[in-house]
Amino acid sequence: MEYKRITLMAVAVIGILILAACGSDSSDVPSLNSEDTQVVEPTADAVDSVLDNEARMMAFTQCLRDQGIEVYDPVVDSEGNVQKPELAEGVDLKGKDFGTAWETCAQHLEGFTFGKERVDVSEQVDQFVALATCLRDKGYDVDDPTAETLDQWGADFKFSIDWDDPAAMADYEECSGDTFGKGSGK
Repeated sequence: MEYKRITLMAVAVIGILILAACGSDSSDVPSLNSEDTQVVEPTADAVDSVLDNEARMMAFTQCLRDQGIEVYDPVVDSEGNVQKPELAEGVDLKGKDFGTAWETCAQHLEGFTFGKERVDVSEQVDQFVALATCLRDKGYDVDDPTAETLDQWGADFKFSIDWDDPAAMADYEECSGDTFGKGSGK
């Protein structure tokens, strides 16, 4: 694993040096030194989280190997998620208790967050913000959701409206029709 880390850092340094060498002082060619260029750096917390997860998964992987289960090193995907180690090619689990090995090694995964595919929920958030705005215009106490709070917002939303009140239901139907393209509309 140390070899992979050193190789990755060497490739990153070489890439930065190449990009720096490609800069130009010509006014008709964009430069990396341009004032318009913004560099987006990952936050220290995000880097620490990936490194912590990677260290936990490496300890877990080594533990599996110590239990006689041959696995590949875990991979960090393009989204920064540390993936579970895959069984090495040709591994035969006959005679090996993978479940027991997993239980023995699971202590290394405490606090580990398995990466999930990050789904773009911006369209859903926009629709629910429009719904919340319409309902607020009608006098209901409804907050706007964000991508981070969408699940909790949905759980809380059911308490924002008196579903037994025909007027409230009509307001909801009108707002959801305007927002989601169905219903009576305005």
